[in-house]
Amino acid sequence: MIASGSIPFILDGVRDIAGAPRGQYWDGGITDYHFDFLFHRGSDRVLYPHFSPKVIPGWFDKHLPWRSVNAANFHNVVLVVPSQSFVDSLPYGKIPDRKDFNMLGYEARLAYWQVVLNRSTELADDFKKLIDNGVGLEAIQPFYQSIK
Repeated sequence: MIASGSIPFILDGVRDIAGAPRGQYWDGGITDYHFDFLFHRGSDRVLYPHFSPKVIPGWFDKHLPWRSVNAANFHNVVLVVPSQSFVDSLPYGKIPDRKDFNMLGYEARLAYWQVVLNRSTELADDFKKLIDNGVGLEAIQPFYQSIK
């Protein structure tokens, strides 16, 4: 949070934040969206909640159809995404995004986003069932199947 707003190539990053590993920190909007490097060098699993099963490296390259991540960099990553049927069931059949500011007025946008926020508890409940009881294990796929 301390480095939020430190936009790479435009503003200086924040160096050596107290309590964090030494180094330079930037806003994640460009550097962290859609990683394509090792998340963790150890054998521990990395939980990566994401809005889509499609992961495209590079914020500025997200519209290039040939861009894809190196699956080897995700060998220990568990990508958790909502199902397509869940997304389709949302108002407008999509997850809210910045385009909503152009398409919807303030009240409509707020109401839409609130519905999606409320519906997100379903995802949390499903994830808890998976962790506690294994419900949903049959839907888990190897990561390379979701990289397209």
